[in-house]
Amino acid sequence: MHNNFILSIKTAIQAKITKGFNTIGGMDISYAIRFLRKKKGWTQQQLADFSNTSKSNISNLENGNQGYSPAMLQYLAQAFGCSVSQIFLLAEELAKQNNRPNPDWQEMPVELLFMQLPENMQKLFKKLLIEIITQSK
Repeated sequence: MHNNFILSIKTAIQAKITKGFNTIGGMDISYAIRFLRKKKGWTQQQLADFSNTSKSNISNLENGNQGYSPAMLQYLAQAFGCSVSQIFLLAEELAKQNNRPNPDWQEMPVELLFMQLPENMQKLFKKLLIEIITQSK
């Protein structure tokens, strides 16, 4: 009986490793991926093109039918112009808000608000923040 229990645990762990991970610490990052894609106004095919994968792979990832490998997370982060940690932070915040399609931005960390801005505005705000911080010392 003990050997069967160990075998079932090994099988479950191996299946999780083979499939990849889409739920980490109770948060499902597939919502964050879908949210970021829609925020960019991209189709699944466009995201697939930007992240070196297929449309069916993106669909499976977003629907939780397939896990995320570290390499895939890196490709997705590059496509979205953010870091992998920002994807996880977004997933965590969306989970707190029950994965609503229109989250309450008042409750979001500044880093996630900043991430929603176009890159040129991010640079402008960063420069302004640096000026404010250095002048206040």
